[in-house]
Amino acid sequence: MKRFTTFLAALTLMLPAAAANPKADPQAVVTTGNARFTVLTPQLIRMEWSQDGRFEDRATLTFINRELPVPEFRVRDSRSKLTIETSALTLTYLKQGRFTEQNLKVTFRLNGRDVTWTPGMEDPQNLMGTTRTLDGCDGDKLGREPMEPGLLSRSGWAVVDDSSRHLFVADNSPWGEWVAPRPAGDRQDLYLFAYGHNYKQALADFQQIAGRAPLPPKYTFGYWWSRYWQYSDNEFRDLIAMLRSMDIPIDVLIVDMDWHETWSLRKKNPPKDEYGQRIGWTGYTWQKELFPSPENFLRWAKTEDLKVALNLHPASGIQPYEDVYEPFTREYGWKETGKSVPFQIDERKWADAYFNTVLGPMEKQGVDFWWLDWQQWRESKFTPGLSNTFWLNHTFFRHAEMISPDNRPFIYHRWGGLGSHRYPLAFSGDTYATWATLAFLPWFTSTSSNVNYGYWGHDIGGHMFHNDQKKTDPELYTRWLQYGVFTPIFKTHSTKDPRIERYIWAFPDQMFYMRDAIRLRYTLAPYIYNAARENYDSGIGICRPLYYEYPETDEAYTSKEEYLFGNDILATAITQPVDSLSGLAERKIWFPQGRWYDMATGAMYEGGTVRRLHYTLAENPWYVRAGAILPMNPEQISNLQQACDTLVLTFVPGGDGELRHYEDDGTSQRYTTEYATTLITKRQTGNVIRAEIAARQGSYAGAPQSRSYELRFPATFPPRRITINGEEIPYARFPKAGEWTYDAYTLAPVIHTRAMACDRPLVVELTLDDEALTKQELLYGKSGIFKRCVDLTVEFKLEQGRFGETYLLLPREYLRVSQCPNFILEYPETALERISEFDEALQRMFETTDRMEIIGASFKEKLHRQLGSDRDTE
Repeated sequence: MKRFTTFLAALTLMLPAAAANPKADPQAVVTTGNARFTVLTPQLIRMEWSQDGRFEDRATLTFINRELPVPEFRVRDSRSKLTIETSALTLTYLKQGRFTEQNLKVTFRLNGRDVTWTPGMEDPQNLMGTTRTLDGCDGDKLGREPMEPGLLSRSGWAVVDDSSRHLFVADNSPWGEWVAPRPAGDRQDLYLFAYGHNYKQALADFQQIAGRAPLPPKYTFGYWWSRYWQYSDNEFRDLIAMLRSMDIPIDVLIVDMDWHETWSLRKKNPPKDEYGQRIGWTGYTWQKELFPSPENFLRWAKTEDLKVALNLHPASGIQPYEDVYEPFTREYGWKETGKSVPFQIDERKWADAYFNTVLGPMEKQGVDFWWLDWQQWRESKFTPGLSNTFWLNHTFFRHAEMISPDNRPFIYHRWGGLGSHRYPLAFSGDTYATWATLAFLPWFTSTSSNVNYGYWGHDIGGHMFHNDQKKTDPELYTRWLQYGVFTPIFKTHSTKDPRIERYIWAFPDQMFYMRDAIRLRYTLAPYIYNAARENYDSGIGICRPLYYEYPETDEAYTSKEEYLFGNDILATAITQPVDSLSGLAERKIWFPQGRWYDMATGAMYEGGTVRRLHYTLAENPWYVRAGAILPMNPEQISNLQQACDTLVLTFVPGGDGELRHYEDDGTSQRYTTEYATTLITKRQTGNVIRAEIAARQGSYAGAPQSRSYELRFPATFPPRRITINGEEIPYARFPKAGEWTYDAYTLAPVIHTRAMACDRPLVVELTLDDEALTKQELLYGKSGIFKRCVDLTVEFKLEQGRFGETYLLLPREYLRVSQCPNFILEYPETALERISEFDEALQRMFETTDRMEIIGASFKEKLHRQLGSDRDTE
């Protein structure tokens, strides 16, 4: 397999943000009367009509750069008709005024047939984009707001109507620009994306004219703890101590609204203020009963390598009972002393006073970022039609840029319409904790990439309960955590409801499965960060629908509970409980072309097929392209802010592969030019596997001069010989640097290198036994059986005890199966023999257990379902 992201090539697709110019090159513009057309790319046309004949060259909230290289096109202009032809489409305008279906059409080819677009045409095949909030969502019942159309469609075209979108008007203030309405008068401003099924190119070109999605700090891809609960500072300290004691990594601590005084919210049916909000919903005064010293609390968080965010509901403006009232009104120049100052973030003077006197002092105390929990009116009360959500996003993001120009700015807010991708990150809102909601989220999260809104964070576990839900379902919470590993932001959260629990230690039977999910998130962090950089370069989100890669395959559109997570991982969610008899839950999966390795069970599946697979609660299914190379962290990592001196490389079986591993300093905005990439390849020739780590290209502040590597080769027999740069290294049961071992539970040789210079190549070669080459397929699926036997062995002993046979040893036939990996661990040279005989040993085990009278029929059935050949079906 040959698949990797070339970041340097992708960089040429985009203009740096500083070079954005909303005025197009005059050579790309065609004007006729009151109509103007701008050929942005061969497939992307801007179409303007204005009653007064004046056109808009300023940036809008959506589109900030129109100065692209001018594509080749031809113009034919007569008295009555204008025709523009590019290599991809033909536009015809009959000069009859405002654009209508009678006077304007664009024709292009899609899969060998002509497709024609005209203004006002409906598109039932639009693949959708996203929505402002999932508040009230229960399954695919979206709650408050519908999904908005996206930039991609199976019809081959999509239109963005930018006619009423507000403008960015440049000024001499520190902001550099401010919002303004469009000029009065009848006008049309349409962008036609006629990309056919070349979805990835459409997104790349959208990013050229709408700006890049910035790369968030690395730590944002770690674990976020959040819960709406009346925590005190000491309770947070106890929480973190408990997480540390369980070796659970964490990077972000969210403090919901009880950090501030909530006044009447302490009462039932609290009164509302003059803005229609419950008094205390908006607040800026620390609740000193819970946080006696905010400075000490925030200082403690820094010592724990925690980034802290506070929740904000700014709708009620600045009230007289707030500690910040006097400094705010003094700077703002408010004359109505003793009266509240209404929220007006779209007034520059108000915004300046707000950030300088209200939020700025808390940022100096140590608040790292803000959770903008805006749930109130959609549009500004002062600038007609302006989205409050969008403008909050813009001002908070720009404020973060201005106060710390070197650090990467980001916020935590909601979708505010096209252009919001420039202000990551996002939270989806208050969903119900149901299996149906979990089943909906894979489609929602990946579909949002259709507008390049690729950084959704969901309330893992669900936000709230229905009235008939009595307590947290630990199985649902486990599956939600497992799915959350493969989402952009990994955050547990819930509303203030004593029925809801988010401490994983409250569920002793599932606790370690939950912890495994959090740890898996951290081990995959380098892979996720690579995908985040790709989003910055190309406009393709971390979670992307299958039809990006397989646009002509129906299953890519109908398989809504699976998606690509980065280039090489096929992700999904288990969305139903395990069967009480077998202990397995079913997951129907369509595998795209190629071969896919199941990282949960070690099975290999052929592409172009649909399988009904079955998983225990301990198993979190995710599939990797055969031959892919996954950059990973070692298991002992505790957060993403500390330097890690070991890079784990997992070489997925089934083919050759390449990876271009991306790195930067993780926090600064210098990633646009200061970064490093390392080309890693794997090739197999005959019985020799050769893995090469090339010399690192590029650099950045703090780049390590050397590092250790851990190379893992799942589903590979123990080799006869391993060399590093030509020097043979020894096998060790408990390896140290410069030795290798064998992980029998994943059937993987594991090589530990010494610290190696990053600016020099490293070559590792594994020489396999000739007979092992012919029996590679026997390894697939075995690791899943080995791991399932760990839990089944405990159940087996309990089952015998239930029949009064507590002193009886488990049958030898079962132990030969369950103990197989442990024998391989001790004697790896026997692996080929044991694996060759394993299927026969498994059959003998079933013959024995089927005859046993001291175990029940249901347990016998469970053994067959979990370990037998019928565990997966077509």
